[in-house]
Amino acid sequence: MTRIGIARIVAGAAGIALVLVAATLPIWQMRFLAPQYPAGLDIKAYGNSVSGDLSEITVLSHYIGMPRFDATGMPEMTLWPFVILLAVLGVIIATAADRAWWRRLACTGLWLIPVGALADVQFHLWQMGHNLDGSAPMTIDSFTPLVVGPTVVMNFTMWGIPGSALALIAAAAALVTFAPAIPRRIPRRVSER
Repeated sequence: MTRIGIARIVAGAAGIALVLVAATLPIWQMRFLAPQYPAGLDIKAYGNSVSGDLSEITVLSHYIGMPRFDATGMPEMTLWPFVILLAVLGVIIATAADRAWWRRLACTGLWLIPVGALADVQFHLWQMGHNLDGSAPMTIDSFTPLVVGPTVVMNFTMWGIPGSALALIAAAAALVTFAPAIPRRIPRRVSER
């Protein structure tokens, strides 16, 4: 077996392990900071649930007419196990396929998982910030919380952060995309005598 073949197998095994660990970790999280909450409040979105300081954030969001943060409004969360299965399949194809275009297609699909997940969360954040209840105790203009980075609403600064699940899937994509090229860059040892 060639060094490139060995590198592909090692990268594939590591990639599968990363994707399987990612299945149980948060996809996205948001931290709410305000003077009255010096320790901050947190939301974490997993493939099948939303957790964190949901009751406190729901009460605060009610004042400006925002819908509650939960998984019931996101039916695509039921697809997360299939996304993980597709990611594992993508790693296997990127590792085992003989044709370069199959490997490229599988690697592209792996890279698109974190991008697609963040785009989906961003869409839901837009919906939440643009479907404010006009009868809420406080009225504010529509806004869009950022999926990545800070958003300021009144005296709250909300920080959107990609979750560790997406980081691990991106790492798996990087492994199967770039690891096979590493042996080409390392010169072969010249046998002595």
